[in-house]
Amino acid sequence: MADKPSYIGLLNAIANGVSVGHKIFRNWAKVTQCDEIRGTLQTVAIREAEHAGAFGRRLCELGFGLRKKDVPDESKKTLKVMKSDMTDIEKFEHIGYGKKSKEAQTDGLLRLLEDTTIDPQTGALLGRFICEERDTVRRLKACYETLKAGAPAKPAMDVNLEQVCAQLATLTEKVEAMSRLKAVR
Repeated sequence: MADKPSYIGLLNAIANGVSVGHKIFRNWAKVTQCDEIRGTLQTVAIREAEHAGAFGRRLCELGFGLRKKDVPDESKKTLKVMKSDMTDIEKFEHIGYGKKSKEAQTDGLLRLLEDTTIDPQTGALLGRFICEERDTVRRLKACYETLKAGAPAKPAMDVNLEQVCAQLATLTEKVEAMSRLKAVR
């Protein structure tokens, strides 16, 4: 077997994290009284489940199985909150909406591609994941802001196709550059 790629831990962490995310959003969707929010929450839950499967599959393709981790205490608390009768606004705020944080002002997702040894197939998976995570944040933020404004919640509109294409082009360039670096070595 070849040496263990440096990014196996990252893939495993993402797979475990989004698996918990799936449960969080699925549970919230089951109890919300707002049909429009339910649709967004179901979309997010499905995405999280699909991401968990895709990263688990990629680990297997690379010759490493998914190593399931225990659910962190903070995530257990969030799971309980999402099943509770708290308001949707309170649930949004529990997961960080409405707070001004330094991390929220910067996009840390591109750090996932800093490892120049990532192979093209894994890079493409990470690129799609990044774009979908950004869209998820936009959708959830739109629901939260609508609730805070007191208007009926509506699912966020799909992001402009040109924006997605531009982001995908940037990520593709980075993956191709990583591939060229790997080929030179």
